[in-house]
Amino acid sequence: MPNLSFELRERFHLTLLYYISLRLVSRPYAVKGGICLRFFHRSQRLSEDTDIDISSQVRRKTLEDAIDSIIESQSFKGSLISRGITQIETRKPKQTETTQRWKFTLHSQQASPLPTKVEFSRRNNHIPYTTGIPDQELLRCYKMHPFAARFYDSNHMCIQKIQALAALQRHAVRDLFDLDHLFSSTLSKSDIIRKSVKKEEVEKAADKVGKFQYKDFKEQVLPYLSESLEAMYSNPAAFDDLKRRVEDYLLELMG
Repeated sequence: MPNLSFELRERFHLTLLYYISLRLVSRPYAVKGGICLRFFHRSQRLSEDTDIDISSQVRRKTLEDAIDSIIESQSFKGSLISRGITQIETRKPKQTETTQRWKFTLHSQQASPLPTKVEFSRRNNHIPYTTGIPDQELLRCYKMHPFAARFYDSNHMCIQKIQALAALQRHAVRDLFDLDHLFSSTLSKSDIIRKSVKKEEVEKAADKVGKFQYKDFKEQVLPYLSESLEAMYSNPAAFDDLKRRVEDYLLELMG
């Protein structure tokens, strides 16, 4: 089980995703990032926020009205109360044609107020989503019935993470952990990934992997891991092994 602050956030995001899946059933969207890995690919890295790609064909006002109606509904609020979240404060700091963001503060009797957010990105017409049910263990933990939502499969997540690692302006050591999880624990296929990323992108990603330091991993990733993984990665040698596994896989992709 995650600690209480992450547990409350996961309850919130899983509940919100259920209502989004109902409201956007006819719209192309896909959950991405850490929540996608956690909810659909069994990652043990916890995430504070939800990020979603949505088709650029879905108008800004249409999405804004849909999410607002969910947040304001008595059904949604009642579902949160039953899961220990007594009140939510909502702000909409960004509502543009490319990015729509809702920020929340979650209140409960169990913890201090918790900030979180959901962000939609609208940059492509076509969203190559997969439809599936969130991890059964999480649903059982939070006493939720199975429901279908749209997300990126492991191949698309690998492609996105390799491109993120290759980006010069990004230095997120969580990308290293996420790629290791995707390579070792999912059904990602090297031949599909190889066709979708440029060789120079893989080379840049591999180069950045070698530059990551344990102190950054300890600060940026370790607090977000399950207890068993936190204990394992308290040893710097485990981090070195992780780097080596990801470097080997990236070199294999270039072969």
